[in-house]
Formats: sequence, C-alpha cells, structure tokens
Amino acid sequence: MKTYLTLSAIALAAAATLSSGAMAQTAPAEVPSVTITPNIGITSDYRFRGLSQNNKNPALQGGVDVAFKEGFYLGTWASQVSDWAAGSKGDNLEVDFYGGFKKEISGLTFDFGAIAYYYPGSRKGSDSGTDYAANTEEVYVGVTYGPALFKVNYVVGDNYFASTDTTKSARGTKYYDLTLTQEIAPKLSLVAHAGYTDYKESASVNIGTGKFSYADYYVGLTYDLDGVIISGKYHTNDMSAGSKAYATAGTKTLYKDAFVLSLTKAF
Repeated sequence: MKTYLTLSAIALAAAATLSSGAMAQTAPAEVPSVTITPNIGITSDYRFRGLSQNNKNPALQGGVDVAFKEGFYLGTWASQVSDWAAGSKGDNLEVDFYGGFKKEISGLTFDFGAIAYYYPGSRKGSDSGTDYAANTEEVYVGVTYGPALFKVNYVVGDNYFASTDTTKSARGTKYYDLTLTQEIAPKLSLVAHAGYTDYKESASVNIGTGKFSYADYYVGLTYDLDGVIISGKYHTNDMSAGSKAYATAGTKTLYKDAFVLSLTKAF
C-alpha cells in the first residue's frame, strides 16, 4: 500500500539534475523519453500506515513504474494481504494503480497524483451484513527538500480500507506523512517517519468504541547491496480506542510494535 515513490521518477529527477548547471562543461547524458522499471520484493510483515496488512506474515510484492522525461509517471503495484484487508471472500491481494506528475523547482521537488487501492473480490464479502468496502481512492501532494519529504493524501471516495460505515462517507479523511532519509555511509541510509491518519470520525464503523484517528512511526536503515535494497525498520503506533478495535483480527493485534525486514529489487 503505498507510501513509495516511483523509482523511475526518482532516477529521472537525478538525471535531470546532473545534466544541468555543474555539468555544463561536458555533454549531458540524454534522458530517455520513457523509463520502465519493474520491481519485486518480499517483506517479513507488510505494514501500511503502521498496521499489518498480511496478519503479521511475510508477503510477496511487486510492480512496474513508467516515467516520462516531462515528469509524468504511472504505475501499478501488488502485494499479498490477509482476509482482514481484502475481505473473507476476497482474493487476498491488493493491487494499486497510481499516476501523477513530479517537478523540481529551485531545489524543491513537487509531486501531485492519485492512487487507487483495489482488493479483487472484496465486494463479494460482507462484514456485519454490509459490503466489505475495502477499495479506497486518494489524491496526494508531496514536496521533497534535501532529505525531507512531506506528503498529504486526501480520500476522494466513500470508503477507507473497510473501516467505513457503508451508509456514510469517509471522503475528506487525510493522511500526513513526514519522512526523513539521510545517507550516513556509502549505500547506507537512515530513515525516520512520522504519520498521522486524520479520520472523518463520523464515518467509522467503530465509532461506538471511540476515536479512530491515530499516529504511526518507524525508524530504520536501508542498504543498497548491488541493486538489492535491504530495509530494516522498527514500527510503533499511538493508537486510539477506535483504531485498536479496527486493527484487531481474531486474536492478533495488527497495530503492535514490530521490526520488519524487507528486500526489494528494481530492474
């Protein structure tokens, strides 16, 4: 799910930077008109906004990004997920579709786009007699300066990851993301993240149990091993009563602190 930046868009931004200013004395490398970047990975626990999406089990993941030298990009990405995420009659799969535009201006990189999180078969299932409304649509805007990224996602559909009373709408729910990435040694980077889900409280199916909005955090390291990105992150959350009720699957509490190890390879 979902908090990634497209690898190809980042590569194009770097190429554009190298081909201007300081590189004036040499012939700039030509930026391809279109860059296609497939990727595949595995994670010990697929976490999205602090919550385990595959019942605290490993998940296979992968996708493909298409970036244009003008700054436009689009892509798709998929991951294994549990019944909690996809619904009891779903296909235990999350498929994301996204697209946007990225532009660097005076040292600031702006990113505008939209993303749809789709769970095949989820609407066939039910929860308390209602449709399992897992499919979610958002628009987003982000800005990167140096090691810091700040991004806001805004829900434009009625659903928010099967948390929504289907007689109401979660439209207007927002997610705030502040992520810092700093290289501390060759190929080794420190990452730290703080996020906040600002939920439209009146839409929650768990409103009787209390507030849904909550904060999530992680800190960790990433290492580039010959093109394989190794990531180790420790996740923790500041959960409210409503979000705890939401993020519980049987005997498993999907919001509990956890260390997550991931491997990703882009081609």
